[in-house]
Amino acid sequence: MTTIGDIFDKIDELAPFRNADSFDNSGLLVGSRCDEVTKVLLSLDATLDVADEAKEKGCQLVITHHPVLFNAIKKLDISHPAVRLIRYGIGCICAHTNLDSAEYNISDIMCELMGLKPNDGYFTVNRCDPETGAAVGYGRVADCEKIAPADLAKKAKEAFKCGFVRFVQGKDDITRVAFCSGAGGDFAYECLRHNAQAFITSDIKHHEFLDAYDMGLTVIDCGHFNTEVIVLPYIKEVLSKAFPNVEFMISETENSVIKAL
Repeated sequence: MTTIGDIFDKIDELAPFRNADSFDNSGLLVGSRCDEVTKVLLSLDATLDVADEAKEKGCQLVITHHPVLFNAIKKLDISHPAVRLIRYGIGCICAHTNLDSAEYNISDIMCELMGLKPNDGYFTVNRCDPETGAAVGYGRVADCEKIAPADLAKKAKEAFKCGFVRFVQGKDDITRVAFCSGAGGDFAYECLRHNAQAFITSDIKHHEFLDAYDMGLTVIDCGHFNTEVIVLPYIKEVLSKAFPNVEFMISETENSVIKAL
C-alpha cells in the first residue's frame, strides 16, 4: 500500500520542503499522510477544474507546484479549490519554492529544453539549507553558441510552446544565457555579475524591461505558466518509477487561464 506520506517523503528527497522560501506555503496542505493512494493527478495549479478532474478520474491525491492555500481564507466555501478537495476526500501536496530551488530544478529543465547544459550553482542565492548550511537559491546559467537576440527569443518561444513572447533586444549577440522559471524579474540585475547577455524568465515589469534595455541586456518573458508547467513530466517520471503500483497522470483540463488575443 502506498500512502500520501510515502509520496510526500519522495518529493522531499528531490526538493526538501525545509528549503522553501520564508514567504511560501509548500507541503501537504490538504489531507492526511495516512491516506492510501492508487491514482494521482499532477497539475501546475490546484484550480476548481483540476479538483473536479481528480474526482472524475478517481484520484486520491493532487500534486501541484503552486500552493492551493497561499493567502489566508476567512470562510470555507465550496468555490475554493482547497475546500472542494476536502469535500471530495482528495489530498493535495504542493511543492513550490522548494522545487524551484532543488538541486535539479525547473530552471535546469528550461536549459535542457533549449538544448543547453546548465553550469553548476544557482543564478542567485537568497538563503541556506537549515540542516546542511548549503546555499539555496534560484535559476541557472548556461553557455551557448553565438546567437542573435531575436533568434534566441524565437527559439525560446518554440521551446516553451508560447503563444507569444515579450522581449527587449540587448546590444550584443548572446553566448551566455541566464534562466529562472516563474517570476524572475527581480533577478535580471544578476545577469551582469554572471556575464550573461540574456535572461529568460517571466512576469517582467515595464520598468524592468527598461532597465534591461539600458544595461544592453536581452530579456525574454515567456510567461509564468509556460516556464513552469514543463516540470510535470519530470515529476511524473520520477514518481512513477518510485511507486509502480500508483497511476500518475498529468491534468488534461489545466491550461493557463490567462489568454491573449
